Amino acid sequence: MEWLKALLYQLKPVDKNAPPFWLRYSDALKEQLPGSTSLSEAEFVVFDTETTGLDQCTDKVLSIGAIKVRGLQVLVSETFECLVQQEGAPTTKSAEVHGLLSKQLEQGIAEREAVEGFVDFIGNAILVGQHVDFDIAMVNQMLKRQSIKDKLRNRSVDTAQLAIRLERRHADSHTLKTGEYSLDALCERYSLPTHDRHTASGDAFATALLLLKLLSLAKKRGIETVGDLVRG
Repeated sequence: MEWLKALLYQLKPVDKNAPPFWLRYSDALKEQLPGSTSLSEAEFVVFDTETTGLDQCTDKVLSIGAIKVRGLQVLVSETFECLVQQEGAPTTKSAEVHGLLSKQLEQGIAEREAVEGFVDFIGNAILVGQHVDFDIAMVNQMLKRQSIKDKLRNRSVDTAQLAIRLERRHADSHTLKTGEYSLDALCERYSLPTHDRHTASGDAFATALLLLKLLSLAKKRGIETVGDLVRG
């Protein structure tokens, strides 16, 4: 059904009154790679958001960190990072986790500039994240506040779900232990560095390294194309 979704999106009329960055994004999505594309030829953008909380409707993005993976390599020269300007200090609980203080956020960039820069950065790449649906939903809320009447439509991969899929092919999902597939647990299991965790850029880099480990395991399981990866 991947081809049908792509076709329907291409046939969808583009809002000619949308800002230039969204028109560029819409054009980029028309050129998504076919499902038969080898994973070694695909481009991924691994990203993370730090937020004021977990409510997708009322909480806001404080920072975004993203890095590209292409040719099965993490491209440290192709990154996106920003603090999003906010009025007032973040809640005590969120500040304890990501360490962002009111003074830092006041020096950030406007939300519109942040979301425009991020959308330009991702283009038609496959979006990857630990519990990526949450991060995509938070970016979509940013778009909504900028009067964009559409949402991100990139293919996406959740590293937690991919790890479960690869490691527990014949196991009952109800036997999962709490925290067994957290980013910290997966990094420890695959002997990956975890410095600079709980920042958007640090988590994105850690998740990018995890993605490479999982793609190597996926190849052993016969998952070799974009279509194989995103349909499971």
